[in-house]
Amino acid sequence: MNKLISKKNITYITFSLTIFSFFLGFYYDENSAGAGGYKGDITWILNNIEIFKNNKLKDAILSDDLFGNRTPLVYIINNFLNPFFYEYEKYRLTTFLISLFGPIFIYFCLKNRYPKTNKELIVLLSSLILLSPYYRTSAYWALNENYGLITSLISLLFLNLYLENIKIKQRGIFLFITILFSSLSVYFDLKLLIVPMICFFYLINARIEVKLKSYTFLMYLVLGLPYLFLILEWNGIVPPKTQAANVNTATNLSRLGDLHIYHLGYVSTIIGFYLFPFLFLKEKNFFEIIYNFFRVKWNIFILMISLVYILYVYLNIEFKSYTVDEYWIGLGVVNKIANILFNDIDKKEIFTYLMFFLSWTVICLYVENLIDFIILSFFFIISLLLWPLMQEYFDPIIVILCLMIFKTRMKLDYYNIYFLFLYYGIFLSIANIYYKNLI
Repeated sequence: MNKLISKKNITYITFSLTIFSFFLGFYYDENSAGAGGYKGDITWILNNIEIFKNNKLKDAILSDDLFGNRTPLVYIINNFLNPFFYEYEKYRLTTFLISLFGPIFIYFCLKNRYPKTNKELIVLLSSLILLSPYYRTSAYWALNENYGLITSLISLLFLNLYLENIKIKQRGIFLFITILFSSLSVYFDLKLLIVPMICFFYLINARIEVKLKSYTFLMYLVLGLPYLFLILEWNGIVPPKTQAANVNTATNLSRLGDLHIYHLGYVSTIIGFYLFPFLFLKEKNFFEIIYNFFRVKWNIFILMISLVYILYVYLNIEFKSYTVDEYWIGLGVVNKIANILFNDIDKKEIFTYLMFFLSWTVICLYVENLIDFIILSFFFIISLLLWPLMQEYFDPIIVILCLMIFKTRMKLDYYNIYFLFLYYGIFLSIANIYYKNLI
């Protein structure tokens, strides 16, 4: 009984500290992702806000001066619904308050997925997103990312509700909300295309009438038409000004053949970084997972593919060229660690390729089925088209997928969840120190 009380006390303390740190970060203008601050991404966001303030809606949407990697939906909604949209400090506060809904929707999803788990643990785990440097920075500086993450959470929540309540009358409402909010996720953030893809896959494969599957297909088609219109107007997936500013990203239709092969290694380090602590939450023992993995010849073959890739990159792409001469930001946590640890370029290269292999091993150890592998493949594919490759493109969406979508079942006990919070808490602390010293 005393042990249980002790664990509960630790749980309450951890949750309280997480919430407190989130508010404290806003008060002290935290910039743990590098994109915050008054000289960060908000500079071009404020320019976009001015465009909507000084122009008619249609002219603002199609303005040549519009900049960013997203559609203007966030500006359209705030223009109509947020009375503080044109007062930056108040707009910051509203974005911060809206971001508090993230843990709430995660809580309901986890409660639905793990009904037998202690409520205290579900509450604690739902607050894990508040340790994300990128979720925090977006919340504090009125950046745009959290709008898409929240609509994604809503859609995944109602997807689960729909699939578990297919026979009840309210299913039509669940279905509509799933389709609507998963579609909105893409308008808020294009990299969240994986969310409607997941929802569409599960809805089409659900045991429902053909007419509902037809309805699902048509709804997604109709909701995608506005974006199709923008793509035709922009001749790309982002505004022309963004296309001109980043000639290395396949944002223009003519650049779809420009692939950054070396990104496959770096994206594996980023994904592996987020999956690693979840290995210890799997229902099987960690050492048992490793033992069983290497007993299967197919798994050895997959790891051999990663070695072939590393050899290809080593022989065909000059390491210094793409990590030092061409890149000035991005490439994720492993690249930053390599820059800190090594001045010698050869040592940095060896360390990086070793982390490529170890990260791919972590991913293989975590993934247990084809569906999870296909979902993760989406991030590998988009990494080929992106430049620069930023860790924020994968945080916290990978964590959200682990908690809510991936088939790998987790053993949610006190110690496992404490380990998660320790892992991501240390990451947040290091990120704060890193960017504070850098800026």
